[in-house]
Amino acid sequence: MLIELILFCTLTSLFFSEQHVLVKHENRQIEELKEVEINLNVTKKMLIVGYDNLSGSEKKRVDEYKIQR
Repeated sequence: MLIELILFCTLTSLFFSEQHVLVKHENRQIEELKEVEINLNVTKKMLIVGYDNLSGSEKKRVDEYKIQR
């Protein structure tokens, strides 16, 4: 009975540890997707209104990431 309890606790601990790692990885992926979405929105706006009509921060983002003009 004691061995089963120890085994159960160990496996439960491993499961929650892995879940924590997966949640951290998922959050990192979400942040990367948000950054990609911002770049895509700036690119779309640049195609519609042109580079000269972008705001200063948008021009900086375009220049920083070298989005194709």
